[in-house]
Amino acid sequence: EVRKSEAEKTKLARFDALTGLANRAEIGNLLRQTVSGQGARSAALFLIDLDRFKNVNDTLGHPAGDALLKQVAQRLANAIGANGQVGRLGGDEFKVVLPVKTTRTHLDALARAIIESVSRPYIIDGSQVSIGASLGIAIAPEDGRTADDLTRNADLALYAAKAAGRGVHRFYSSDMHASANRRRELEADLER
Repeated sequence: EVRKSEAEKTKLARFDALTGLANRAEIGNLLRQTVSGQGARSAALFLIDLDRFKNVNDTLGHPAGDALLKQVAQRLANAIGANGQVGRLGGDEFKVVLPVKTTRTHLDALARAIIESVSRPYIIDGSQVSIGASLGIAIAPEDGRTADDLTRNADLALYAAKAAGRGVHRFYSSDMHASANRRRELEADLER
């Protein structure tokens, strides 16, 4: 019983209790391990945000939202397969670490497959529910050599995907960083 309890505690420390996916800390550690080491390691990072998820919580309630998140987690895990690791950051945000060198063409196809899979209708408590997904993609080492840089740049790409109308994906580009800096400076000027 003690060993079983310790194993459960260890699991809860590393995995999301709702979805069974890696939690924020675990997926962050995996990303750090993937990009660290000698030389610049190749990897790709997807940040995924669900579109229209809040509507499900607002109209059907949080238990329906939780059921939906479990189904989304399963679809993401199926789409990624053995190519990488999926984690839940919290709420309706997910992170995918692909620790292998791959082409932008392959990443583009994978991102489209994820969006298509997540966007198919769900049945939750007898009701059909439709949501979508937006994705931001950053690739190491060209978009960042550290986990923090990759995460920041994938987040900027996700912001661009949402601005483009949702249900799309965007690869990070350096002009996104310049645009974010201009926006931050403008906000600071407006506050002053």
